[in-house]
Amino acid sequence: MMAGLGGLIRRHGLKLIAVGAFIGIALPGLASAMRPWLVLLSIGTMMVALLRIEPADFGAVLRRPLLAIIILAWVTVVVPLMVWLALRPVLPAESPFLAAAVLIAGTPSVMSASAFAILLGADGALLTVVGIPSNALAPAWLPMVASIMGVGAQVDPLAMAQRLAVLVGGSFTAALLAVRVFGRPAIRRAGPALDSWVVLLITISAIPCMDGVGPALMARPVTFAGMLAFALGLNMVLQVIGYLVFQRAPVAAALSAALVTGSRNNVLLLAAIGAPGDGDLSLIISAAQLTLFIMPSLVAPTYRAIARRRG
Repeated sequence: MMAGLGGLIRRHGLKLIAVGAFIGIALPGLASAMRPWLVLLSIGTMMVALLRIEPADFGAVLRRPLLAIIILAWVTVVVPLMVWLALRPVLPAESPFLAAAVLIAGTPSVMSASAFAILLGADGALLTVVGIPSNALAPAWLPMVASIMGVGAQVDPLAMAQRLAVLVGGSFTAALLAVRVFGRPAIRRAGPALDSWVVLLITISAIPCMDGVGPALMARPVTFAGMLAFALGLNMVLQVIGYLVFQRAPVAAALSAALVTGSRNNVLLLAAIGAPGDGDLSLIISAAQLTLFIMPSLVAPTYRAIARRRG
């Protein structure tokens, strides 16, 4: 029975993750109550995802780091500049949509990207190697992007660095301890069960990530729908561009570049600019955070088709 339940979770995992986000919106009290657990949930998600990555895969990325460095430079510097150049001629300088788009593009890649990689067929080792320095640069880079846009995103570099150290250190330590206790062969055999846990942990994490979004949506449903469409469009277009730019790379690496080009750590950005109810800019960022949980189920068929065609 447990095997059947695990198979059901894996088959419908991407839809379950979207359901988790909508639960957080529909039950704002629950989302708020679970917010203090977000760091532990994130550590658990990263830990399980790390267990699904073979040490040899990490070694392969680190021995030939050029692709990871190029993707890091792409998502950190090139993408926000590209978004600004594309939207500046068509949106007023004071538009919250312009500011949100550039800030989203300048925000580091989501730290749980390796977990999504398991579900989408991307390269989890590559995404982890890109994600750590991407987030480490955020305390200096994000305020710089905000300053250029004239947005008062006040970020405490020390607090952000501490959160990153807890998240990365905690997840790697837990993963190493699990390998030491259970052994790599046992962990390989438990692969399907671990994939189910990845789905469940991301689904649960989606609930507190939506803290504050429900009341903002209820107050301005039509406006929020438009902002969600904008955020979805931005995410989708950036993923397509990311894939096209890196399409000559191995297929898993190209899909990884696409994923991190569009999917960013918007929780970090919301913490810097304020709660969803504080203005149009924060509401757009909240809509972008929601896309993180609903976009995988939308792009999965395309990712799988590309992997089959190129595999």
